[in-house]
Amino acid sequence: MTTKRAAQALFHYAGGTWWTRNRFPHSIRILMYHRFPRESHFEAQCAHLRNYYTPVSLTEAAARLRGAEPIPDRMVVVTIDDGYRDFLENAFPALSRYQIPSTVFVTTDLPDRNSWLWVDQVTWCVRNSRVREIELNIGGRDRWTLDADAARSIKEAMKKIPDHDRLELLEKLPRLLKVELPRNPPESYAPLQWDDIRKLSKNNVEFGAHTRTHPILSRLATVDQLQAEIRGSKQRIEQETGVEVRHFCYPNGTPPDVTAQAVEVVKAARFSPAVMGTPGVNRRDTNPFELNRIAVEPHDDELRFSRVVAGYGIS
Repeated sequence: MTTKRAAQALFHYAGGTWWTRNRFPHSIRILMYHRFPRESHFEAQCAHLRNYYTPVSLTEAAARLRGAEPIPDRMVVVTIDDGYRDFLENAFPALSRYQIPSTVFVTTDLPDRNSWLWVDQVTWCVRNSRVREIELNIGGRDRWTLDADAARSIKEAMKKIPDHDRLELLEKLPRLLKVELPRNPPESYAPLQWDDIRKLSKNNVEFGAHTRTHPILSRLATVDQLQAEIRGSKQRIEQETGVEVRHFCYPNGTPPDVTAQAVEVVKAARFSPAVMGTPGVNRRDTNPFELNRIAVEPHDDELRFSRVVAGYGIS
């Protein structure tokens, strides 16, 4: 056991996790997941949430945050971004067994089969290329070595440029890397289909909108583009499910990714609440259009998961 790991274990077993879990009275934790590999600790995580917290839907959490009565301690919400099929295969069964509600934020071009997630396209191109270095201007950097960190670095750089430039680079990347991008996503990137979404929506799973194509909203040039992405994703889910979509998730979701104009479009589309990717708990005075979330991963073991969900490191 490493020194860091030993210190974390000492903190936990000395009561530090218990203390952290109880230091945020009358607040709601919203967890943020993305992918669910076949082998993970997710079943144990569900048991932990059922044993130490009160799992509620995002709809109930929003009502509690709006209401006048005190918020019960240790409420928690499970949310999942993007809408991959591995949610259905590897997460939903455990959530069902532990009767934990969840909210999946869908990027609607995926089940519409118009495209697959652009960040996954970048990852696939880099991983399948035999090229070792490329000349590509992104944010003032001209040359990229395709090492183990290249895909992440390129994606992060692309998130910081105007959306028109991002789309041009995305079209150019397969040619530079000398790969042929598949028309449909490979199995490892497969999304939920509309039939899956309709069935899940009848089984304790809420669906929220996550835009049509997952752009960084602050990089879009016009209000029309914002409306097409935000309102358009809401309309597609409602058309396919017949259920009103109330919740929205900002792509990437850090403060630089979300402009005041984007928030106004979300409000005008009659969403409430909307969630960010910023860490923190949510109290009655938290802006309902900028709710905080706690990032977790299915591979987090019990020690790490219990500390992260409790709010270790959150002020």
